[in-house]
Amino acid sequence: MVIQDFDSVFVHIGGFGRYQMLLFSVNCFMCALVSFVYFGQFFMTLTPPHWCAPPPDLAGLNLTSDQVKSLTIPRDPHTGKYLECVRYQVDFKEVIENQTSWPDPSWPTISCSHGWAYDFSLFYPTITSQLDWVCAEDWKPTLAQSLFFVGSLVGSPVLGWAADAWGRLPVIVATNVVGGLAGVASAFCASFASFTVFRFVVGITFDSHYNAVYILIMEYVSSEYRSIMGNVPILIFLTASMCAMPWLAWASADWAVFAVVIHAPQVLCVAFYWLLPESARWLLGQGRVKDTLRILKTAARINGKSLSPATLQELQDFGLRKAEEKRPKVNVLDLFKTPVLRRRFLLLCLMSITLSIAYDAHMRNTAHIGPSVFFTFTLAGFVELPADLLTMLLMEKLGRRHTLVGTVVVGGLSCLAVAAVPADAHTAILVLAMVGRFLITMSGNVGLQYKVEVLPTVARAQGMAFIHTTGFVAAFLSPYVVYLSKFGHFLPYTILGVVTIVGGLVCVLLPETLDQKLPDSLERTGRPSSRAKAAAATTPAPDTELKSQLQTTRQPGVTTQLRCP
Repeated sequence: MVIQDFDSVFVHIGGFGRYQMLLFSVNCFMCALVSFVYFGQFFMTLTPPHWCAPPPDLAGLNLTSDQVKSLTIPRDPHTGKYLECVRYQVDFKEVIENQTSWPDPSWPTISCSHGWAYDFSLFYPTITSQLDWVCAEDWKPTLAQSLFFVGSLVGSPVLGWAADAWGRLPVIVATNVVGGLAGVASAFCASFASFTVFRFVVGITFDSHYNAVYILIMEYVSSEYRSIMGNVPILIFLTASMCAMPWLAWASADWAVFAVVIHAPQVLCVAFYWLLPESARWLLGQGRVKDTLRILKTAARINGKSLSPATLQELQDFGLRKAEEKRPKVNVLDLFKTPVLRRRFLLLCLMSITLSIAYDAHMRNTAHIGPSVFFTFTLAGFVELPADLLTMLLMEKLGRRHTLVGTVVVGGLSCLAVAAVPADAHTAILVLAMVGRFLITMSGNVGLQYKVEVLPTVARAQGMAFIHTTGFVAAFLSPYVVYLSKFGHFLPYTILGVVTIVGGLVCVLLPETLDQKLPDSLERTGRPSSRAKAAAATTPAPDTELKSQLQTTRQPGVTTQLRCP
């Protein structure tokens, strides 16, 4: 068998053996890390229940903490809850001494001039409570998260280019080590400026620290196993880390300890220099045939495959052919040069914008629904388990496109349903929000695999980085979409519903990639899938069919006459 493309190599070295399982284990570890990096800041900046701290002179009045709170803090006339950002402005000592009935709702109020008191009975100290990012400064946690995504906007395209220019492995190690160190450093910040600087650095490394691993691993798996390799680690390890994260934060009892715990493991990724191979597809594209053969021999040996001298010669000949091909420098702009690539690339960008804003906003809005942010976040994380499993099944049965469009559109409809439910229908809101989270999780998994299967190897990392950059623009806005919930629970869900439905309908124009080989060059992109090829092979071409008819109808002494219609 002559090796025509890289996917043919798997016949000789194995497409999903022990070697791929070693890569699978790395993917599992990275799925846990990406969950910590992406969601961790949410638990660093939670806002515990709070109210204005009382004036210092109340300390000598021999009142309990509940009495002080009742005396100094007004209540909302509609809900009866204590207000968070104002207190009464009266002579409290005179009120107590004269035994005047208190509190009096008509008393004048003032902002929290003596700071705030926080309730840590069900929470823990966060940087928000440590630096009093509440009331007039409640915009700071939102801005800090947005600046994290600004870092991703800066880093993702640069690191995507680096992954195609310098290789996947150096980018994987560098982004994890730098991101891990910056994450640990953010635990020692005592100001808004320093915290946002280090979170900005973490944002620069985010996306590439996992996506480069995802790309590399998917390039070592034959097409029929890509859904398993890409989704099972997400299904188990990302889901488990999401469910455990709220309680890990709670057990840490302090946001700074939590930051160290979730970021320190990233530094261990320096060991990937010795544990992970470089992408063989990328090496061939660089003309490094000897390095490619060394990796393929190792993969075959670990998979229990015996490579005959003839097979080794075929592998070497294939590598030399690839090395001799002209390899013009490719960048992301080359994806705009042909109509097919340009259309697909722009559609993937729109898909990324839709999924990013929907997923991120769903995640952040868990703080505003359900009885407890810890319970709601755990429930939302657990929802991802069946969502990931169903994604794998539907992608192989219905294909990528139908699964993506269906989940995005129905997810958008569930958002509009939440917006239509009254604000006091807490159970209905929780159920519908979890349905939306379930569906957007499915579509996010499809979208991640879609990009790998559509973009060619020569520009895959750059293309994915650019696509994710467009998604980060949307993710930059998502904290502000969630922030609108203070004006009404329906506002964030109305915006999410409209955005996802429109984006999902446009994704109908994406190509189907089920069972299609990964394109290695710009020219290969758009080739028919193996199923399409098989169907074409069973349908004889017009000339072949005509010759066959002539041969079967022609008999000795008989002249066959053909008439034109």
